[in-house]
Amino acid sequence: MRSPAMNRFLSFVMLLAVLPLVGLWALLIKISIPSQQGGMEPTMSMVAYIAATIIFAALSIVVVNFSRQLGRQAKGQFQTP
Repeated sequence: MRSPAMNRFLSFVMLLAVLPLVGLWALLIKISIPSQQGGMEPTMSMVAYIAATIIFAALSIVVVNFSRQLGRQAKGQFQTP
């Protein structure tokens, strides 16, 4: 079992892990924008937007839930979410 200080630190690190996910999501959205120089056709772009948003939202929710659980363990509350 980890110390409360380590759990608080890991909780903070898990929250910071959401930032690269948001950056990767934004990059994928930017790449798939139709333009004169290339890109995807509009229908496929919309499918890519929806799929990327759902995938990255689910990953972000999982990371935030892990972070909240580590924060609860740092306070000594050992309950399941």
